Amino acid sequence: MAKSSLEKALEKHQKEIERQFKKKIYAEKKLANKQRQDSERQAKINARRERASSIVGGQPTVGDIRILDNSAEELVSLICKGYCRNDYRVTNNDIEIPVYLENDLALEFEKLKQYGLISNYGYYISGCWEITILPGLLTYFERKESAILQEKQNYNTNHFYGDVTGVQIQQGTVNSSQTQSITQDFDYGAISDILENIKKYDSLLDDEFGDKASDLRGKIVELEELIEKRENPSKVKILLAELKNLAIGVSGSLIASGIAAQIPLF
Repeated sequence: MAKSSLEKALEKHQKEIERQFKKKIYAEKKLANKQRQDSERQAKINARRERASSIVGGQPTVGDIRILDNSAEELVSLICKGYCRNDYRVTNNDIEIPVYLENDLALEFEKLKQYGLISNYGYYISGCWEITILPGLLTYFERKESAILQEKQNYNTNHFYGDVTGVQIQQGTVNSSQTQSITQDFDYGAISDILENIKKYDSLLDDEFGDKASDLRGKIVELEELIEKRENPSKVKILLAELKNLAIGVSGSLIASGIAAQIPLF
């Protein structure tokens, strides 16, 4: 029996309701997926920023310049060599990035941004990227060398603001064996304890630090010699900063992170 006009109209109306309902469900699912993806993307961005901030904040400063961690310094060196424009833009077409840096290049760019060496960056799934560098990036190594040289000069300068009775003063004798009691407030014992804690992990250093393990051990030996001789604290502090910088430069290592956390900033 043929359907009446009313039945056909009702059937059509019912199908339209079902279609609109399915359309609404699909739109809601699509929106929920987008919100989830946006949330996950933002969580990754926040995690990257926090990790970069932890690395950057742990780096020593010399004068008014913060020393970059090892991977950041290598990336800056590559950027300086590959920069060939006048607009402060650098792209993936300008330089070739080593695989070990490219694996987490977004983190490396975020660190450079927090170091104040680039203003922004774009990193895409395709592997393409673009950064806008700041003038300070191109002069980083010169400024670093100048700051370290100035700091060393400051360490070799005598400053007197009060009674200097009984104080021994020698000028123009850089290699003099004369010693002066300026170490009484420096806690050599605490530094020695830190070194002993690090040495407990000696059997793991080769796996954790790779070819940098020998450098780490060498700095520990140098520090132990300085501490034994009660050398000028400034020399100890410089070596400790280098040791901390070395540990921070090793990414993904709990041992390296633990070593870096033990070494204080001066």
